[in-house]
Amino acid sequence: MNKLFPNREDTLGNAALKRTLKKELKKPIKKYEDYQFIAGIYNTLSEVEKAIQIMQEAVQNKQFSNEELGSGYIYLGFLYTDMEENSKASDYFHKGLNLMSDENFKYDGAFKEVIELFIKNNDNERAEFWLNNLLQRQSYDKKFKKLDVLRKEWDYAVGNWNE
Repeated sequence: MNKLFPNREDTLGNAALKRTLKKELKKPIKKYEDYQFIAGIYNTLSEVEKAIQIMQEAVQNKQFSNEELGSGYIYLGFLYTDMEENSKASDYFHKGLNLMSDENFKYDGAFKEVIELFIKNNDNERAEFWLNNLLQRQSYDKKFKKLDVLRKEWDYAVGNWNE
């Protein structure tokens, strides 16, 4: 950090992001990754509402795969989590996971946060259902075993896990 200009790095970083965003918005948004990239810039610039708007457009695009659409809904869930609208976040997480339920997708550490949000919202049915679903995916990706810690915490705290 520069002592004479304490926020100079942030200002320069934001200016570069804004230039990148302006350049990206000049061309048509076609790929899912483009929507995700633009929403990420808005989110980094603390313009969460605009990030949500971009991702809402993405999930309305029927040309994207279920995995991309599911990812978009999960991204929306995280954006709503940032806004502390946990009920909406929970609904978007559920919708995203539901779209991808028949897909083989790779493990991501974000799944732990999704399950934790379900639990935080006392959305225990979804927490239990999706944790079981994700744990079963160890058959093709051993990294899903990392979620086993949530299963153990759940068993200990609630003591009513259906096995």
